[in-house]
Amino acid sequence: MNMTALLEVTVGGVAVGCVYSLLALGYSMIIRASGIIHFAQGEVMMLGSMCGLSALWVAPSLHPALVLLVGMLAGGALAGAMELLVYRTLRRRGVPLVSIITATVGFSIFLMNAARLGWGSEPLRYPDMFRGAVEVSGIRISPQLLWVAASGFVIMVALQIFLSKTRPGLAMQAVAQDPDAAQLMGVNLSRSMAATFAVAGAMAGAAGVMLGSLFFSFFEMGFITGLKAFVAATLGGLGSIGGAMLGGILFGLIETFGAVFISSAYKDAIGMMLLIAILLVLPQGLAGLWRRLR
Repeated sequence: MNMTALLEVTVGGVAVGCVYSLLALGYSMIIRASGIIHFAQGEVMMLGSMCGLSALWVAPSLHPALVLLVGMLAGGALAGAMELLVYRTLRRRGVPLVSIITATVGFSIFLMNAARLGWGSEPLRYPDMFRGAVEVSGIRISPQLLWVAASGFVIMVALQIFLSKTRPGLAMQAVAQDPDAAQLMGVNLSRSMAATFAVAGAMAGAAGVMLGSLFFSFFEMGFITGLKAFVAATLGGLGSIGGAMLGGILFGLIETFGAVFISSAYKDAIGMMLLIAILLVLPQGLAGLWRRLR
């Protein structure tokens, strides 16, 4: 493989990895705050992608940043509503955690079928938001890949600033670490939980627009992508914010290079085998390994 092909594959792997990182961040944030594995996270991503595409149908000249914002708002509103209307009600009724996790699977199936009714069962392509190519040291790279990678990093940095520098972000982290102590310090647990789901949903919505613009939007696009993001979160260490970001990028690179050097037909299988290997060899993920090394 020459340097041109290597750079193209690397940029493609990082771009796809950013999608996985954003979804994995949602998994990790929700797990830390509530203990729930939110299996509907992939479908929240899918709805964000569909809403971003619908915005482009209404306003074809809409700026890519605004399309991304539409997807984030749609994903955040949907995830926040799910927490307020369903998950919170189940928790207040003392429903076991495993039953709430089962409810997220039900939401996943419901959202897939709702999208199928609303947007149809055929894959839908995003209009070209960028034209031409960007030259880096004489190597031509798709501006779409660069936009996805750059947007992903900007969103992840913004999330870190939000969590570490703002009162709502600090409250969300406090609830994730010790809910009882956070409540004694005046943190509203219900509000913080809803905010956590909304932020996780916004990350998923952004991932949906990014992935849809790279390939296409489809009512089943969230299923396998959500599973891969869960693998990425496991690779980084479930519940670890930094681990989720790193795990997503690494998983995207592993999957992309695996498709190039092995076969694209086994791309999905590579990810699932990686999950089994992580659980066998490094069950606490990269975050756990880092803590042990320290």
